[in-house]
Amino acid sequence: MVGMPMPADDKLKEAQRKKPPGHKDDKVTTVFVGGLRKSTTEDKVIGHFSKFGQVDNVDIKRLPDGTSRGFAFVKFVDRESVDKVIEAKSSHMIDNKWVAVRPHGGSAFAAAQNAERSKQAEEIRKKEKHEDDLQQEDYEEKWSERYLQQAASMQKAA
Repeated sequence: MVGMPMPADDKLKEAQRKKPPGHKDDKVTTVFVGGLRKSTTEDKVIGHFSKFGQVDNVDIKRLPDGTSRGFAFVKFVDRESVDKVIEAKSSHMIDNKWVAVRPHGGSAFAAAQNAERSKQAEEIRKKEKHEDDLQQEDYEEKWSERYLQQAASMQKAA
């Protein structure tokens, strides 16, 4: 009925209908490729990445005048191809230039990024704490040394 509020289930179904099919999985099957030459074509990118699995789409980002911005998104048909590409991270050379390849995103990627950042932050905290402990030990050692020197000089004076 028109004008009647929709139940929660209907709202959810309506929202799902508005999203394009496969919307959630798009980023899971896509990799970011950075450092491309301005002259690199879609065909060269497809030629390189087709070794890892079936390429669905290559989107080289371009300026309004049509020149390449030097990066692209490569969408694969399946997730396994993305995993293979990421495993071979250090062997991607396109058009005689080494390029950087990273997963495009998605919740799993975000979780991995957050875990990596947390790990790095924890390592920094441990390092700083260790340095603080060393400074404290050094301070106590110097204080004890000075105390003993003062005590020895007082005994000599007496």
